[in-house]
Amino acid sequence: MKLDRIDLADIHAPRRLARALHRQLGKIAPPVPIIEIAKALDISEVRTETLDGVEGMLLTDKVRSTGAILANNRHGSRRTRFTIAHELGHFLMERHALSDEGGFRCSGRDMRETREGRQELRQEAEANRFAIELLAPPAMVIGHLSKDSDLRDAQRLRDTLDISLEACVRRMIDCREEPLAAVWSHQGRVRYSVRDARFPFIPLKPGDPLPQTSHAFRVVTNARTGFTEFSEAHSLAWTRRPDLDLFEQTRLGSKGFAVTLLWADLPEEDEDDGGMPELGMPGFR
Repeated sequence: MKLDRIDLADIHAPRRLARALHRQLGKIAPPVPIIEIAKALDISEVRTETLDGVEGMLLTDKVRSTGAILANNRHGSRRTRFTIAHELGHFLMERHALSDEGGFRCSGRDMRETREGRQELRQEAEANRFAIELLAPPAMVIGHLSKDSDLRDAQRLRDTLDISLEACVRRMIDCREEPLAAVWSHQGRVRYSVRDARFPFIPLKPGDPLPQTSHAFRVVTNARTGFTEFSEAHSLAWTRRPDLDLFEQTRLGSKGFAVTLLWADLPEEDEDDGGMPELGMPGFR
């Protein structure tokens, strides 16, 4: 594989950088060959090992003359692929300041970072954005989405793109038109949540119990693994808005891990203020 790193040198926005790289790659079938791409862009070595306390490392210098990536394989190959792409993002975005003299050390929390406040948080968020745009470009995602939102789409994307289900759920939220959010939980307690810009604020914090009035709570309590269908939800259970038509769908996996997809049917004034097209009533299967 031959790639021109010079063509990427002056691109600092993660989404633009990933798209420029895909233009060089041309039309390729998924999954994206991340190790081959890294080696074609001056990463001399990519190693995977079982690590404690660190999810990924990039060994490089300030000018990024060359680099080596070490990724944790403790959580499976799909998570490892995302970690490699994350570290490659640090390598290509040369404005990212090294976390120490030898390069970058990234934790599992860094792999979920979306905040853009302090420099180190912004760098991790940008590396994550680059990774998902590289591994799951819109052209590879949209063709696998159903007419209506469905967590089953994320599972199909996981198998096609060879990235984690969590990454696929987040990507589905990015690429769909509906106001969506997702809440990840373990044994009935919130791990974290994400939402698109149109979805109302979710006040739940990591460690909070799932709302007892939610269908998700009942699914987790009864330990019914698999997918539910969308059902109407109490909007105040998940948000601070009493005026929403809200719908939820949950996938419960093994060992109490679950993800709940939330779909808001916004009031007309919200749609008008946001310049959004009419969303209509969510469809059910």
